[in-house]
Amino acid sequence: MKLSRTGWNNVIIFSVMTIILVINATNNKLFPKEEHENTAEQLILPQHSVILTLAIDLSARQQVLFERVGRSWQLTAKGIMLVKTEQQIEQMMFAWQQSTGLVQAAEIVIDSEQAINVEISLAGESQARTFMLYPLNDQLLIYQQQGNTWLALPPALAQQLLPISL
Repeated sequence: MKLSRTGWNNVIIFSVMTIILVINATNNKLFPKEEHENTAEQLILPQHSVILTLAIDLSARQQVLFERVGRSWQLTAKGIMLVKTEQQIEQMMFAWQQSTGLVQAAEIVIDSEQAINVEISLAGESQARTFMLYPLNDQLLIYQQQGNTWLALPPALAQQLLPISL
């Protein structure tokens, strides 16, 4: 049996497609996904996110705004005297991007007047993310409004995430 050039091309194409289908079908069996990931821990912000603005409302009269201007940051403070170097601001932004907290299973009841409101605008997202920070003696609680989740972080992280000492 002799095949023409077109016939051989069809045989090769279907053979390659069959091999691809076999590899895709057996891929999950050969390389199972890790299902034992720690779902109790969660990043505050999505991984590899780029912060464009970070607004912190410490009280009705004290507000701090960090805006990305090119490769540097512009700091605007209202009602508070605040001086931060470019490196200190970069460290604070890095802390927001890399910090993880333990997801709290139960709904936490806490006085909302004690909250420090933080609004973060990320590149590629049309709406800003809103967080409420509650610095307590033994932990820092963060409420993420978009995901309706509570995160508990070590109290030392409050010094890294906020530009002032509490």
